[in-house]
Formats: sequence, structure tokens, C-alpha cells
Amino acid sequence: MQMSMSQVDLAILLPAFAAAWNLVGGQTMLAAQKDSGHVYLSPDGLFAIEAPAGWELRKQEGSNEVTFLNGEVSVSVAAAETEAGDTVDQFLEVNKSLVWHMCPAAEVLAEGKVTVTGASGAYFTMFCPGPRGRMIIRVAAALSHKRLFIFKIAAPSAELYTVQATIDSMAHSFRECDGLPQGKERRHRAN
Repeated sequence: MQMSMSQVDLAILLPAFAAAWNLVGGQTMLAAQKDSGHVYLSPDGLFAIEAPAGWELRKQEGSNEVTFLNGEVSVSVAAAETEAGDTVDQFLEVNKSLVWHMCPAAEVLAEGKVTVTGASGAYFTMFCPGPRGRMIIRVAAALSHKRLFIFKIAAPSAELYTVQATIDSMAHSFRECDGLPQGKERRHRAN
């Protein structure tokens, strides 16, 4: 069964691939800021993740997706409401198609089961031979409480080993939260 555009908000799919696309020669339009190494809570309160110190943080407007960048390495996380019948496998197939659209020579290296925010999910890892070097793209997702929780990475294969421990730490810290009460916004502390 093909997943329609309305079943998963594509706004959460594209920013991580925009970051990856930037790494293989394209451009990205995300607002950047340096992060100080703390727990990041999504604006809607649906998830939290430990932000690595010194990595650049980019928030996607109109989405709860956030991307952390360290040089050419990107890690993106997001949560999205699902509709009846949505599955992790459908989501992953859409993402594979996006990777193949941006990198027609991409190959699937691995697929399997994984835990995302404490829920059972699935992942794939793809290799893309880009003009600036070989890229590894990994997308993992799990369904929990009628939401899809997404963890994506894109990294030059030559650099992945240097940041793998940080990425693993981020993956382990990525957790589901209760969200904010309807109509409420998170209060921001004055600096």
C-alpha cells in the first residue's frame, strides 16, 4: 500500500534530506544556532533529546523537526501524528524513495529492527556516492501513541566513525514526552 502525502506530513521528511542534500552539493534553508549541550525539548513537548555541545542546531519552521550539525554530519529528529493504517514500513519506503530521488545511485546497505524513543521500530541505512564523497544515510522510526518518532543521520562515510559514539548517545537520549496541553505554548526563560 502506498502512503499518501496526507498520511505523513512531508515537512518532517524533507529537512534531514535537505541537510544531506547540502552535503552532496545542494542548499538548505534552516535557521542555525550553536547549541550548548543540554536537553532539547521540542516546541510541542512531544520529544526530548540530549543536544551535543558545540553542534549547530537548526529548527525547521512549521515543524517540530530539529537538525544537529557537526561539520558535514547531520542528525535530525522529529515526531508526527499518524492516521489510521500508517506504518513504519510505509514511512521508510517513502524515505528510501526520497534518497533515491536525490541520489539515483544510492544502495541499501542494511535494514532491520531498532528501538526509537523506547518503542520497537525499524531502520534502513543507505550509501550514496555523491560528488563530494560517499555519504551514509540512516533513517529509523517507531510508532508510539499514534505518533511516528523519527531519527535520521547523514554523514560522509569517512567521518562517521569519529562521531558514531555521539550519534549513539543522541539515539539513546531521544525520548517521547507527553506533549503540551492543547492551546498551550512552552514558556521561554529570559536570558
